[in-house]
Amino acid sequence: MKQLFLAIVLLGFSLNIYAQNPVAVIELFTSQGCSSCPSADKLLDQTISEAKKDGRNIIALSFHVDYWNRLGWADPFSDKAYSQRQSDYISTMHLRSAYTPQMVVNGEYEFVGSNNKDLKSALEKALNTEPIASFKTLKAIIKGNNAPHIKYELEGDFEGCNINFALVSLNEITSVKRGENGGRELKNENVVRQFITIPAKANGELNFENTPMPASENMAIVSYIQRDNDLSIIGGAYAELNIN
Repeated sequence: MKQLFLAIVLLGFSLNIYAQNPVAVIELFTSQGCSSCPSADKLLDQTISEAKKDGRNIIALSFHVDYWNRLGWADPFSDKAYSQRQSDYISTMHLRSAYTPQMVVNGEYEFVGSNNKDLKSALEKALNTEPIASFKTLKAIIKGNNAPHIKYELEGDFEGCNINFALVSLNEITSVKRGENGGRELKNENVVRQFITIPAKANGELNFENTPMPASENMAIVSYIQRDNDLSIIGGAYAELNIN
């Protein structure tokens, strides 16, 4: 697997980039208020661990939807925008309704998020599809306690695409007090904390918001290129911040 090591200036971090090989992007739509979701969260956790061991180019994100919040527990990581993102998939894929847990792989394959068989099938297909576009460079600059400033360059055919940038916390443990999972301690990985979508162009830069963020050692940047018309994902990169 090709790895590029890019310095994050001023704080002595480095980025491990996995960009130009076939990539599988898993988007899990989940909620701490849903009793069926912890099994999917666990499967995502296992998949991340196995991918690291096997060297497979798998990028995983956990989007916490907000429509369970009215049922007793307000998921602290939920956002209406993530529910809307799921709704966009539902509409594009002509599904009857949104549900949790739901996994979407490369914007093309959807299934119940705890179904390991369907996940393996989707990953095999995704990892045997050559990327049409990729990140030539991806850099994050952090000054003091400010949010990451991102600079990037693309290569390949990215016409008619958007680029998604996600700031994720690698691990979160929550003691749920109420709702369907009341009394349980839940573990969530690669939790999306901020999400930015921009039209794809050859190069550019952007800032995440300077709001409460995970600690630098618990933070990663995920970027992926997605067609606007059918939401298929054609390339991506994962950058984990590591203290030197």
